Amino acid sequence: MHPRHLLLSVTALGLAATHTAMADTITLGNGDRITGSLVEIDGNRVKFQPEASDDPLLLSLDTIARLETDDTIQVLMEDGTEVRGQAVASEEGALRLESDQFDDPITFPIGQITRVTGPDTPVREPIRTTGNISLGARVTDGNTRTQTYSGTADASIRSDVNRIRFNAEFNRTRDRGEDTVDNAAGGVRYDHFVTDAFYLNSNVSLARDRFRDLRLRTTAGVGLGYQFFDTGTRTLSAEAGISYVNEDYYDAENQTNPAGRWALDYEERFAGNGIRLFHAQEGLVNLEDADDTIISTRTGVRFPFIIGMTGTFQINFDYENQPPGDNRKTDTAYVLTAGYSW
Repeated sequence: MHPRHLLLSVTALGLAATHTAMADTITLGNGDRITGSLVEIDGNRVKFQPEASDDPLLLSLDTIARLETDDTIQVLMEDGTEVRGQAVASEEGALRLESDQFDDPITFPIGQITRVTGPDTPVREPIRTTGNISLGARVTDGNTRTQTYSGTADASIRSDVNRIRFNAEFNRTRDRGEDTVDNAAGGVRYDHFVTDAFYLNSNVSLARDRFRDLRLRTTAGVGLGYQFFDTGTRTLSAEAGISYVNEDYYDAENQTNPAGRWALDYEERFAGNGIRLFHAQEGLVNLEDADDTIISTRTGVRFPFIIGMTGTFQINFDYENQPPGDNRKTDTAYVLTAGYSW
C-alpha cells in the first residue's frame, strides 16, 4: 500500500476510534446497545441522543441494564446523596462510577437513581422564590374622618422536592377615633413532593377578627396535594386533608373540633409576567357538624405601577355558615394596594 494511503487509513481509523470512545453507551435489558450522548435522567425518564438520529430517544429507567459514559456525570440518589464521576462497565442493573470523591469505584442499583445530568448542569434544581408585599392606606379629614390601612404578603420557596409557602394580611379602619374594622390572618404551608405532581402537605394558620368576636382561630393540619401546573406563566394546585381547629372568642363559647380542609391556589401571568391574575381559596368543614363551614377566598389582579412597583386590586370574601352572635355570614372587602412582586 502506498505510504500516503496507509497514513490516511490509519488517520481515519484513529478518528473513528476516537469518535466511538467519546460516545456514551446504554445497554438495554434485551441486550441492545445504543451509542450517543446521555442528555439527562429525571425520575424514571431517560433522555438519550443516539448517534444515528437527529431526534432524542426517551426511555424508561427500568429498561436499562447498563450505562457507560465518556464524560463526568452528576448523580442524585433517592436518599439525597450527590455523586460525580464517570460511569464505567458494570454488572447488569447496576451503575458503577469512578469518582474523585472515593478511592475506589462505587456501585449501586440503577433503580436508586433520582436524577442524572452532565458535568455542567446542576443535578438539583435551583431554589425558586416568588412573592409579593403590598400596603394600602386611605385617610380622610373634615366632615369625614377615617383612617384605613391594609397589607398583604405572600411568598413561596421551592426546591426540587420541597416547598414552603407563607401568607399574611391585616385590615384596620378607624372612624372618628373608633375602630370599625380590625382583623389579621397568616399561615405557613410545607409541601413535600413524592412525585412530579403529588405532594404531602402540612399547614398551620392563625386568624383574628375583633368585629366577628374572634379572638384567635388556630388551625393545624395535614393532607395531600396535586400540582396541576407549575410553569413561569401558570401555577395551579389543589389540596385536601384534615385539620384541628381551635377557636377562642371574646364573648361566645370557645370551640375545638376536627375539620376537613381543602385549598386551591391559582395564578396566571400575562404580558411578560407583568400582569398577574390570582385566586386563593381555603375551606374548613367541621367533621362533627357539617353545617359549620368556613370559606375564605382572595381573588385579584396585579399590574405594573411605577419605579418597579406593582399595584394590586383584590376582593376578599369570607363566609362562615354559623357565625357567633348576630354577625352576618359573609364579609366582602375590596382592597387596592401598592407594593413589590418578584
